[in-house]
Amino acid sequence: MSAVQTLWTEVLASALADAGVRLCVVSPGSRSTPLVLALAACRRFELEVVIDERAAGFYALAAARSSGEPVALVCTSGSAVGHYLPAVIEASMANVPLLVLSADRPPELHDAGAAQTIPQARLFGEQVRSQLDLGAPVPEALALRALRRRVQQAVLAARGPVPGPVHVNVPLRKPLEPRAPVSDADRALAAEARRVSALPTSAGAPRLEAAAAELEELAAALVAEPRGWIVAGALPESFAEARPDVFALAQRLGYPIVAEVGSQLRLAPRPRGVVVLDHHDLVLAADLLGAPPPRALLLLGAEPAAAGWHAAQPALAGAARWALGERWQDASSTARVLLGAPAPALARLRAAVERAPSQTDPSFGDAYAAAEARAAAHLGEILVEHPTSEGAMIRAALEACAQFAARHGRAPRLLLGNSLPVRVVDLLAGQVPELGAAAAADAPPIPVVTQRGASGIDGLIAGAAGAAHDGRPVLALVGDVTFAHDAGSLALLAARPRPVVLVVIDNGGGRIFDHLPIGSAQLEPATYARYFTTAPGLDPVAIAHAFGVPARRADTAAGAREAIVDALSSGRAALIHVPVPADSALLVRRAALDAMQPPLPLAQGATS
Repeated sequence: MSAVQTLWTEVLASALADAGVRLCVVSPGSRSTPLVLALAACRRFELEVVIDERAAGFYALAAARSSGEPVALVCTSGSAVGHYLPAVIEASMANVPLLVLSADRPPELHDAGAAQTIPQARLFGEQVRSQLDLGAPVPEALALRALRRRVQQAVLAARGPVPGPVHVNVPLRKPLEPRAPVSDADRALAAEARRVSALPTSAGAPRLEAAAAELEELAAALVAEPRGWIVAGALPESFAEARPDVFALAQRLGYPIVAEVGSQLRLAPRPRGVVVLDHHDLVLAADLLGAPPPRALLLLGAEPAAAGWHAAQPALAGAARWALGERWQDASSTARVLLGAPAPALARLRAAVERAPSQTDPSFGDAYAAAEARAAAHLGEILVEHPTSEGAMIRAALEACAQFAARHGRAPRLLLGNSLPVRVVDLLAGQVPELGAAAAADAPPIPVVTQRGASGIDGLIAGAAGAAHDGRPVLALVGDVTFAHDAGSLALLAARPRPVVLVVIDNGGGRIFDHLPIGSAQLEPATYARYFTTAPGLDPVAIAHAFGVPARRADTAAGAREAIVDALSSGRAALIHVPVPADSALLVRRAALDAMQPPLPLAQGATS
């Protein structure tokens, strides 16, 4: 038998490694045999085997999101590749470099009823930055050189100019087992394959770069307007490198920072004099608590998730908006958008602003500092009154995070489930001053992992495992519905000695709906429960034990804090089940907002 397919996949593996891919997440299958064996023989990759392609997709997504480097997914043909779609969607929306390598049947088996054969070459449609079909292997020198080029082009497309997923379809013929060169033609092709694999590697990927003139224009506009905000939504872990520039801009301009917890700006030491609205959800929802509205907004990252941000839009309608980032992020369709990688653009923007004369308005920042202090005090009082609420339990988890970081000198990654957990953490993170407002200058910042590209709840347990791939501990806070959605991925925690602590906040279903208009629509309780809250009714501790993952239940804030610190310190996977009253998140937020309302004026002639 000819060795062409073996040589072909060896060149493919070499090209992948030369382009900088180091981690491949493999799901077992038959048609992918030549590809998997070539990757293993290359010895330049770390191969992770994840049986379920859907879990594999989210594992690779999280690993790529944390490292900023492309991760390859490898699967067999047929429906297997379709299970990557949710992770591919998130990677596309969140600019995460991901490479899907799907084995396929050769052209002669398509449209002929052959088993496990589907049209998969363009399966992901508009969700990928690029998609290519390599064609079946052929014994030609030019074809081998083109193979190397096309693989490198695929990795470059995943890296930029806007990072994201790329699909490479790899048709393979039987026999699938490796074959050594035996004929003169095979030996000549093998020599050519070695020459091809030694060819120079292509240059690094291009990145979007904001135009210098536009940055100068933005700097002039910000300096000329002393009343503005810097607004930051979800951003990748790598955005931490821009943190000093954002803080320096805020200091120079006198702008408060309205940043959600997933922005990488909140859970880190901050310079004196920078006003960060840790309780912006309450401040904005309470009509800015008497502070004047901004007249300029610098928007970074995704749109903030807090309900207060959306409630404040009428008050912000007159503000000039500037959005900076790799994607068009402007839900209001009113912003001037500057497309470019944010970290280098912010460094250049800072330099431009610092060259201009300062025109700050100290009273503006002071008004927001006072509003922030007032919101923090009221929320603190409410949490004392609700010691077993969802907020009190999540605050305990954040305190455990701070304790672990202080004790070990390195913070865990904090992975947040969508729907309610990310919003409750956003509301409550300011209640743990050691994580931000009162953090020592040398305190380790806490990287935050969110899935805010498409904002789905799928794959978050697999994502927690992937976020811990580099060995850094992960504290994952998810709801009971999110847990039920991905409970099968507990197998990843059992099979790998990953330091992942999964905290399941069990509020009896999808309580995010309590915060949405449908929650006030006065539906019949049975209808609301069946079609919206959909409480899973599972026992997370029993399920974790069935997978071989240590688990326990915590019913008090102190118990949850102690259990989380112990689990993080163990360096092993663990699950902690934290039941909370079903409506406690809503009650705490409403009570805090009620407490911040100004007192009603006394009736004429009345006495106090």
